[in-house]
Amino acid sequence: MSGKAEPVERKARKLRPLWQRLLRRPEGKILLAGVGVLLAYGTVVGLTRIWSQHMFYSLWTMTLTHVLGGRAAGMSWGYSHDLSAWVVITANMGIETFMTMLFYPLFVFSCRRLLVIGPLEAAMSRARAAAEAHHKTVVRFGVPGIFVFVWIPLPMTGPLVGSVIGFLIGLRPWVNVATVLAGTYMAVICWGIVLHRLLGWLEDVGSFLPYLLVAVLLLVGLGLHVRSLLVKGRGRPARDGEVPPTE
Repeated sequence: MSGKAEPVERKARKLRPLWQRLLRRPEGKILLAGVGVLLAYGTVVGLTRIWSQHMFYSLWTMTLTHVLGGRAAGMSWGYSHDLSAWVVITANMGIETFMTMLFYPLFVFSCRRLLVIGPLEAAMSRARAAAEAHHKTVVRFGVPGIFVFVWIPLPMTGPLVGSVIGFLIGLRPWVNVATVLAGTYMAVICWGIVLHRLLGWLEDVGSFLPYLLVAVLLLVGLGLHVRSLLVKGRGRPARDGEVPPTE
């Protein structure tokens, strides 16, 4: 009796809508939480328009700068537009939270061919290539290794690559995300303190220098993005068998 019921249950699961099957997985719940964080962040930024047009403009342009040019460019933009340190640090924690919680589950779904999003394939391929280059070093230390990897300010050591490494070494989804976000928050705090002091010193030297620093950081971030696209265009196609099996 139970032997016959098992295939029926399996078949019923396959007949469920894709979104239901995805949301039943831990990664689906992380994705849902990420959407919630994004909506909450957008709502808070939108509400700032009620009492300060300047803050509203500064926050949404800082968010865009962060997404396009990276953490340093985004935080520098916020400071150069007279946002306080606690606002810049808190906002950038929020940005990195929803970016990580949206990217990680979509990456896992793409790897397992459950959900493939064409425009994100290039970014996911770059993150996977960077993760594969580092995960043999990180795997020796497990969770502490992921934390330090995300925390240290080196190229390709951010939360997106860190979450991919956690996936490759087999960390449980929520443990992976919690570890990556803990390292990310520590990194944001450190960046916030250093950039605040650096931009304060630059303002004493010349009022235009903070804006020049923002422009340089943004151009570097965009340059690395374009370079990775060109390298990927000349690279080899993905080999069969590189996708982790579906659990």
